[in-house]
Amino acid sequence: MSVDLTLDRLNDILEVEKYFDYLLSMVMVDADKILYEKYLRARGKSSFTRKRVGKSIARIRGYIIPSDVTVVSETNIPIIPCIVTNPAIEIYNNMVYIYLRLASIGSVFSRTFISVAKLKPENLSGRIKVKAYPILYGIMPYECVEDPRVDPDKNLSLYHVRAIYRTEISRVFTFHSQLTDYRVDKIEAINFYSKEWGTFLIQDYRDTFPLNNSFMIVRPFFKDKGFGVIAIGPRHGVQVDFDELEVPPELLPSTDEVKAGGNATLRLSNNEYLLLYHIVDDHGVYYTYGALFDRDAELLALTEEPIIAPEAGVYSGRRPSTVFVCGATLYGDSIIISAGRDDEITLIYEIGKQEIYDSLKYVSG
Repeated sequence: MSVDLTLDRLNDILEVEKYFDYLLSMVMVDADKILYEKYLRARGKSSFTRKRVGKSIARIRGYIIPSDVTVVSETNIPIIPCIVTNPAIEIYNNMVYIYLRLASIGSVFSRTFISVAKLKPENLSGRIKVKAYPILYGIMPYECVEDPRVDPDKNLSLYHVRAIYRTEISRVFTFHSQLTDYRVDKIEAINFYSKEWGTFLIQDYRDTFPLNNSFMIVRPFFKDKGFGVIAIGPRHGVQVDFDELEVPPELLPSTDEVKAGGNATLRLSNNEYLLLYHIVDDHGVYYTYGALFDRDAELLALTEEPIIAPEAGVYSGRRPSTVFVCGATLYGDSIIISAGRDDEITLIYEIGKQEIYDSLKYVSG
């Protein structure tokens, strides 16, 4: 049975309060046990080995620092950013839309919001200065809006995370919205359906976004165990078939890796979708790899070496050696990748489309 998990009055604080109460009541804690059992069954089923090297295949094309972002509120009050990080990106009608995760001066990283900037592709290099408009912002005092992603099959279709720190036990949900003229009018929660429980939410599913029109990348985080994994399941719009969620063994963290998570997806051809995903080693360092899927979510190939590694000397910020990708888009024969660096600035990377294909190792059928 379908359950409406949509909020279309973002400017009504009382409606938002009721909406979050409703979402919290929809959480099925026991779902984590089933997902963890799927993770246990997937362990050891792949012989694929990733390599960690300290140099990226992709090259830095440009950067955005907080002082180069001009942003004002809906009532035209200037907001002074202290970070500009974890951006999604897409090129639509020959314009670049870049979705920036910002925090204002005086706030902490757990109280961020998302703004959109629009510029020409030829200006996406070197030191990049942008004018941005808030589109997804925190409304409640306990809320953080995080990490935008775009749908690889539908333009201006955004996914984002809202972390709710209302109680001692936080909840982290992913939402979908559509951008129209620099504005988002509603959000709808990504939800799950099972034959046993009907429609429900899990406790923590950040890094969740479409692989394509038919499948969703989901990153359940096991709070009691302190790590997350990548799962893939069929979707019908914003609803994911929980019973059919699978954990690909090749994308699991190995013995010297702490956790894994999805970053962004990109359609390379009519039947090829590139998933960028991260692995965090036992030092807390992030490495970005690629996995190629077909339209039916069958794994075709993987990169052995990281597409992006956090090279020393690039920048020194609040969280060193963290490069967190949230976006990828095609530009001619190149792939443009947008990432946060050190939880403080944005980096724009570039890599040839053919370079990606050359770096892939195809799995046996």
